[in-house]
Amino acid sequence: MGGSLKVDRELGELGELGELGELGELGELGAMGAMGELGALGALGGIVPIPSEPTRSRRIARVGSQAMNRPLTALFAALEALLVVGVGIGIPLVPLTLMWAFQYGLQIDYVVFWRGAVDVWLLGHGADIAFVLDPLIAASTGLPGAGEEIVLTIAPLGFALITLLLAVRAGRRIGETEHRHVGHIVAILAFAVLSLGVTLTALHPAATPSITQGAVFPTLVFALGIAVGSEVSRRRDRPSATRVTPPRVLAWIDERQGRLRPAVMLALTGGAAASGIIMAASALAVAALVAVNYGQIIALFEGVQSGVLGGAALTVAQLALLPNLVIWAASWFIGPGFAIGTGSTVSPLGTVLGPVPAVPVLGALPTGEIAYGFVGLLVPVLAGFLAAIALRPRLVRAGLSSHVWLIGTGLGMGIAGGALLGALAWVSAGAAGPGRPADVGASWLQVGGFAALEIGVPAAIALLVGSLRGGDVAARPPRWSDWPEDKDSVRPDAGDPDPAERDSAASEAAGPDAAQTPEPHSPLHDSAEEKPDAAGPDPAGPKPAAVEPDAVTEEIAIVRPTP
Repeated sequence: MGGSLKVDRELGELGELGELGELGELGELGAMGAMGELGALGALGGIVPIPSEPTRSRRIARVGSQAMNRPLTALFAALEALLVVGVGIGIPLVPLTLMWAFQYGLQIDYVVFWRGAVDVWLLGHGADIAFVLDPLIAASTGLPGAGEEIVLTIAPLGFALITLLLAVRAGRRIGETEHRHVGHIVAILAFAVLSLGVTLTALHPAATPSITQGAVFPTLVFALGIAVGSEVSRRRDRPSATRVTPPRVLAWIDERQGRLRPAVMLALTGGAAASGIIMAASALAVAALVAVNYGQIIALFEGVQSGVLGGAALTVAQLALLPNLVIWAASWFIGPGFAIGTGSTVSPLGTVLGPVPAVPVLGALPTGEIAYGFVGLLVPVLAGFLAAIALRPRLVRAGLSSHVWLIGTGLGMGIAGGALLGALAWVSAGAAGPGRPADVGASWLQVGGFAALEIGVPAAIALLVGSLRGGDVAARPPRWSDWPEDKDSVRPDAGDPDPAERDSAASEAAGPDAAQTPEPHSPLHDSAEEKPDAAGPDPAGPKPAAVEPDAVTEEIAIVRPTP
């Protein structure tokens, strides 16, 4: 017992010095952790339980990350950025390397395949690629302008999605360190340097990526993921800190209109929620189309005759296009639809397709007119309605239950959702080649405008419906209009009535007979100044009248017959 107390005391003293403070208090790092727990148990008599193994592991990892100094944090952040770049480029590089080794027998310079992988990765983040086809290949395509410089602007967003998810993970891991701001800055700068470096290695007269876009666009995606991951880590560490200190502009708004900021935040939240519902429905629709048209997709695969390795590379390219297909399906539900080449259209009103690129997954596209295709327009309408219903209690709690605030918040949800879906339509569209493939995707302006109407109007109606039904009575303080018109009832905001007025009202309610007899004294209504003395009431004073029972039972005489 004495030894445990001594060990625990020594660890506590060590814990008060610099970075060992947290380790000494927790007592959970290596041998020092075990001795610290035993010391706490000995001092408290076994009251403090030893944490479970998963909890202990998480705490040890948290303490170890917080013990890193600035140079270690910077090195850790740079390695996270290197990992994200390596994974992104490695996905297209692996099948290309296999093709270089087995299909081409190591006869071609490997730098060609490296440049191809980097070009695909940069294109997936929105960077434009300008290339010139070989004259023989350009003549074989038969496309107008195939021999001139071709600029690819369509982005297979699967690579950007991978970068975003890995950046969120990196932001969470860096956010657990003590010097998180240093780690975030170093990670973003390291990613920018790496992105610029790989862009410079891919420069070639036959295929030239944009240096500025190659350095900036992937870095923006990575920075967005870092910000999201850092915020998730911050809220997980401090659940009560749900908001940061507002900037000057927001503080200026709060001083002049305190309810404007929660209305804007709830409108943004509702717009994002409605957009998420639409995207989820679009993903399910794409999965259903692929499952139904699986046979046609396989037939197109066989028609390409790309071989095993070429088929693997083609599969990776189609997986990278899946986010684009989901966004195009969302534009179909919203109404404007999308195009696969100049002059083509795919919308709820019908499908008009010309020659399409030899991409097998495009075999899942619907053809001709779809019966009851206009029913798909209900998806964004229901999304806005459901999102508004889910957010309405938060609006009421924020004091935004008036019709003006409800309508404004609903329309704000439509603007936020339309802006988000319009931005997704913009990044998913572009040029896939010369001639007809120069126009692929959806019109961001039409998608954003239609989505704003189809989300905002149903959201405003949903918010007003609950108000007209009186659903806010339980959520707001009681009002005079809610209280029954009864002279014996007390208004919610009338306060504690005067004792004399209360006794007078009780006498009038009891009638003239009861008004002559004093009401029995109850100590529950006495205040601290009105409590009687310890000697009891004055015996000479008036005695309380007996309380009459509510019902009286009288004896009934029973007549018995005379024997």
